[in-house]
Amino acid sequence: MDPRLCNVEEEVYEAHKNELEPTLAKRAEHYFTENRRVAKGLEAWKSGNSQDFGKLISASGSEPLIQLNEILQRAPGVFGARFSGAGFRGCCLALVDADRAEEAASYVRSEYFELQPELASQLNADSAVLICKPGDCARVI
Repeated sequence: MDPRLCNVEEEVYEAHKNELEPTLAKRAEHYFTENRRVAKGLEAWKSGNSQDFGKLISASGSEPLIQLNEILQRAPGVFGARFSGAGFRGCCLALVDADRAEEAASYVRSEYFELQPELASQLNADSAVLICKPGDCARVI
């Protein structure tokens, strides 16, 4: 049998999870709960439910970016925020009401740089927070 979790049905995992070594059990549990959360997020996105989608992308993260994520959660117009790539400082993305994007970006810059003055001195404040719009899909240009 292939030992990768992506090849294990969740029902099989549930039936045997108590047999796993604790560290592996924790990682496997994270894998399956994240998969369920992503599936729910896809449903919310397809139905246009920005509030539920925002909550779902906010439901997971890593320690190095908690401060930034908490600031994003309080920012005006933000439906939810998500950590991404914690290895080299990582980043957060947020789903924001387009009409309030500039206001949210300004708030995040101000709040985060007040808490992290060493970063403020290293970064260009204008490029530290980027406002992006979603595209149609990945494609060859």
